[in-house]
Amino acid sequence: MAAYLLKPVRHAELRRAIGRVLRGEDLPGGGALMTRGLLQEQSEERLGMHILLAEDNAVNRKLAIRLLEKRGHRVSVATNGREALDQLEGAEFDLVLMDVQMPEMDGLEATRRLREREDRSGHGTGQRQAVVAMTALVMKGDRERCIAAGMDGYLSKPIRPQELDEILDRYAGAESSASDTAKAEAAGTSCVRTEELLERIGGDRGFLTELLELFRADYPGQLQRAREAAARNDAATVQRVAHSMKGALRNLAAPAASRLAEEIEAMGERGDVSGAGRRLDDLEREVVRVVAMLQELCLVSAN
Repeated sequence: MAAYLLKPVRHAELRRAIGRVLRGEDLPGGGALMTRGLLQEQSEERLGMHILLAEDNAVNRKLAIRLLEKRGHRVSVATNGREALDQLEGAEFDLVLMDVQMPEMDGLEATRRLREREDRSGHGTGQRQAVVAMTALVMKGDRERCIAAGMDGYLSKPIRPQELDEILDRYAGAESSASDTAKAEAAGTSCVRTEELLERIGGDRGFLTELLELFRADYPGQLQRAREAAARNDAATVQRVAHSMKGALRNLAAPAASRLAEEIEAMGERGDVSGAGRRLDDLEREVVRVVAMLQELCLVSAN
């Protein structure tokens, strides 16, 4: 075997692995064989997130750990909400998977206290820990209660690999914080998943030009409406505008920007838009990068 990949296989990983095998990159003596250990190290460095798993049930916990570790992520464990808060006080995590029903302190209460702690700390950067609920509850309004408590997403139990992959892809690369977005900019990370976008539009870059013009004409007004709504504490309008932008940015395969829009949408759903102004500034900066990247793709078509 010249190389191996962890499933689910992503296009960029496959392309990178093929290139490294053909070039014999980063291998002692310039050989063509990639050892399993070397590929594992490269995969973990590229994909691995540090995830806090808050789950009191031993069987559920063991299964979740296995699913996460098989995908190249590093997992820390808490068995109740209080333990989760303690760990969040002393370490940084890319993502928290928080069970809703736990002893001593449940996931909803733990998330509410986390958000209160973040508000008291006065993060000028708008930094916010990403928290995704895990719950077997199926009652109407469960998602709304999770969002109201300050959670950013919702994962139903038993965990389905496809749904888990969607959540992990959303947060891969720690796109949930402004500081991580800045790191991505410094590292030159693409703000648009070009392969995904081109696949979505059938490789038609002329059509992409039309989409870009529509988006470029629309987004400044959307941002302005959201800012004005936040200034008058109109959470419903903030939520509605952010939801619209999130959908457009997802269709344009812009993960960091769509994630920021989703965070602003969650603020509107919670009815607390006090921090929306900062996040809208972050979103505007990221959207400018997205537009520039899309323009480059269109120029490639023109040439």
